[in-house]
Amino acid sequence: MSKTGRRLGFAVLAAVMIVIVGLQGASAEQRRGWDHFNFGVPWEDSYGYSQAARAGNMVYISGQLSHDAAGNFIGEGDFELQVRTAFGNLDKVLAHYRIPRNQIISVKIYTKNLPANFDTAARLHKEYFGRHRPTDTIVGVVDLAFPSSW
Repeated sequence: MSKTGRRLGFAVLAAVMIVIVGLQGASAEQRRGWDHFNFGVPWEDSYGYSQAARAGNMVYISGQLSHDAAGNFIGEGDFELQVRTAFGNLDKVLAHYRIPRNQIISVKIYTKNLPANFDTAARLHKEYFGRHRPTDTIVGVVDLAFPSSW
């Protein structure tokens, strides 16, 4: 809901986040190399990118979107579900590298209709991170990656 109490329709986040995290819990051998992680969704191959890449002792995580394992958009018209789904996808990347949330250093959130979505995004960000306080930037944008969010 907006600050005036009106529900503003089709406010879409697809919660795009770019996060840089430390590689906690990995062996010395793993920390020396470079690797990448993908979910296997169609656009990883067609666009030519990874969900995350590890270089040395750092993990760089691409923007996480609101999609299921098959790459289908989740939460059309439901901003909160989109944010929760994107955070869930972030958790999958973190789990792959055995990184706890409290090792996240920086978060960037891109959302359509920022004035209507700011309070919800802030509440869910605080819920997700709890007492941990990474740096954060939230930016309002015109479009996002999924056609359903346009």
